[in-house]
Amino acid sequence: DMSDNIDRRSFLSSGAILASSVLLTGASPSALAEDNQAAAIYAYRSGGLPSLRPIGLTKLTTRYEGYVEAPKSYAKSGIPVSFEFPSDWLQLDKLGGGIQYVDQRNGDKLYILKATLPAETNLKTVAKSWFAEVILSPEGDVARSGVVAEGGRISRSQMTTDCTAEDAPRPCIGRRRMILKYDTVTGSGVQTVERRGLIDAYQIDNDVYMMVTSSNAIKFEQKGSRERETVENICQSFKVGPAALS
Repeated sequence: DMSDNIDRRSFLSSGAILASSVLLTGASPSALAEDNQAAAIYAYRSGGLPSLRPIGLTKLTTRYEGYVEAPKSYAKSGIPVSFEFPSDWLQLDKLGGGIQYVDQRNGDKLYILKATLPAETNLKTVAKSWFAEVILSPEGDVARSGVVAEGGRISRSQMTTDCTAEDAPRPCIGRRRMILKYDTVTGSGVQTVERRGLIDAYQIDNDVYMMVTSSNAIKFEQKGSRERETVENICQSFKVGPAALS
């Protein structure tokens, strides 16, 4: 679907502009990034350090519980989030306030991102191409973290919790699951590597909060893939709102 494709973009110029703006104005990256509503930025941590608790007998999985910044229209300053991930994944950008972890063995990653929905849309009605555009936008935090992407498109999309359905839970927070296909460009700018992202998204007011994972496409598509099982478990465990509190 050509409408789902986004052109190859460079993150270098936007990163330089961000850095110079921070130096000149003293503004935080969060405040500057929020000015661009067409890009997904980190859902920055709020309300102190999160709880990181190994779970199960083997302690091979860790449960993350904490708060992230709420939409400006929200009644409270923070929204609870939780998810479970492999205990040996490394946290990146600890000082920056974003939530990002990496598997150092294969480069798989997870990000917690947020983006503001276009006017007159909601999580169910917004075009699936919008997710590829905001996540891979050169003004977004995935690009600022060093990812140069091209060819982003959503290959599969499903509402896993539809609040307009008659049997929807009350209160209800809409939830949508998608698969993102894209290529990353190597440092030389010549070769590309196929990647697959899983997106698990919730709507809070007019903002969407997303767990986004990134994996090598070949390993993700393999039958019985451990890499795919890992990222599917991460996304399935992702909770936003009151359900995130244990």
